[in-house]
Amino acid sequence: MAAINAIIIGAGPSGIAMGHKMKHELGFEDFTIYEKLDGVGGTWRTNTYPGCGCDVHSHLYSFSFNLNPNWSKQLAEQAEILQYIEDTVDKFDLRKHVHASVECLGAKWDVQNKHWAVTFRDLTTDIVFTRTATMLISAVGGISAPRDVTFPGMETFNGPIFHTARWDHSVSYKDKNIAVIGNGCSAVQVIPAIAKDAKSVKQYARSPQWYHERPNRHFSNFEKWSFRWVPFLMRLHRWNIFWSIDKQSYTYRGTDAGVKQRLKEEEEARQYIYTKAPEKYHNLLVPDFELGCKRKIADPEYLDSLNRDNVELIPEGLQRITEDGIISTSGRDDKFDIIVTATGFKVSQFLTPMDVIGANGSTLEQQWKENRGAQAYLGTFVHNFPNMAILFGPNTFPANNSALYACEVQVDYTARALVKPLLRSRAETIEVKESVENRTTNDIQLRLRNSVFSGRCTNWYIGEFGRNAASWPGLAIEFWIATLTPDRDAFIMKGGSKLWRLKSLWKTFGGSWGILGMACVAAAIHARNTRDFSAILRSKLW
Repeated sequence: MAAINAIIIGAGPSGIAMGHKMKHELGFEDFTIYEKLDGVGGTWRTNTYPGCGCDVHSHLYSFSFNLNPNWSKQLAEQAEILQYIEDTVDKFDLRKHVHASVECLGAKWDVQNKHWAVTFRDLTTDIVFTRTATMLISAVGGISAPRDVTFPGMETFNGPIFHTARWDHSVSYKDKNIAVIGNGCSAVQVIPAIAKDAKSVKQYARSPQWYHERPNRHFSNFEKWSFRWVPFLMRLHRWNIFWSIDKQSYTYRGTDAGVKQRLKEEEEARQYIYTKAPEKYHNLLVPDFELGCKRKIADPEYLDSLNRDNVELIPEGLQRITEDGIISTSGRDDKFDIIVTATGFKVSQFLTPMDVIGANGSTLEQQWKENRGAQAYLGTFVHNFPNMAILFGPNTFPANNSALYACEVQVDYTARALVKPLLRSRAETIEVKESVENRTTNDIQLRLRNSVFSGRCTNWYIGEFGRNAASWPGLAIEFWIATLTPDRDAFIMKGGSKLWRLKSLWKTFGGSWGILGMACVAAAIHARNTRDFSAILRSKLW
């Protein structure tokens, strides 16, 4: 068999977690991480707009292999998260595996040579080149490609227009009239941040959101000391946060108990909005759809900011953009110096805009269109695309839990189902069965129909053909259980060595123990009545 190597696309949290898994847990270093940005961090390097932060508790939004006792507060902001990721890369010696400012244009599976040919463009030199790899791991994430919108007259506007993910820090917003288009997480974070210095901020929001309180106190020095030195305290704290969030997902199910709890939480959120926001906005802010239909927002003092004289909520869309402002759908004409689009990301368009071609010559985009949307077995493996895994793929997004947790679960699963079998010569190619992928995807979609994710709202979960390609229908811990042990019958495994068990044992124990173990295995295989022993061994060495 040819030497095994891997290409990882993306140096965000999931790409870093995959690199750590390969290097430090599997002892495999023949991998390269390509990143289109000028450094690591992914979405936390892309998004630098004022007020940018995380709505998941810091101790949960952390790598399990690098817990951080020094988080400054419960919900960290962008700069601190990015620094934590940079420190993790250096701590685990991963930076030398990263090639930054290199964009992946696409990849094609070479059937004859059993490897991926991946095409890149060096964004510094503009040179296009190709590299080959046994394994292709997509770690591009769901929040990597901004969802750009176009409006009539956009090109005529005399001032700057930019997306929150492309914040122009050369533009001063002090004493300026600013329009913010959108009302998702980025919009409600940026508005209170810029309102303090702007002359006016007017938000165009066509639909409401559910908001809840966002307590965000700083950790004391004693707490940081305790997290560092008291055994298991930080992991216990992390688990408590995880479970308190995860059990909320019960309210998203269509059971009697779930509906009862959801209605209770909706009333709490409704009262929170009434308490914080001006009365004139109450009817505009409170949704008529189910809590959870859209990802609920931890309020970053957005509702408080609506009480400011220089902040206004306009519950309309845009008719057109003029040279000096915006005309809304009702004909209202407002003048602006800056227009900010907070329109989110192409979350359901995975691997955008790469052109990935599978074993039968079809592109991943075309295959997914034929299936009415993106799909993958347990969010990770797609038929017709051997030796490829997608991190944070279709239907893996936890309701309100940590995306980083979901990524690490997939990293572990990818290691067990793909990387280990290839390294141990169990197979040359591994591909999920089409029937398994379709069956499990249909099951997920059926479960989602009975949840709030199919409620009466427009959300980013739903793709072009009306199918939810983002949400995981259960608890986050259920996703971990589903991926804990790979189902060997779900995969087509070709090639490999008949001696893969011996090689696996050698890698597991090494040295003299490996020799003794291999001798025992060889003796057992040729002995009589070894069927049960072999079955046990196969299950342990997957």
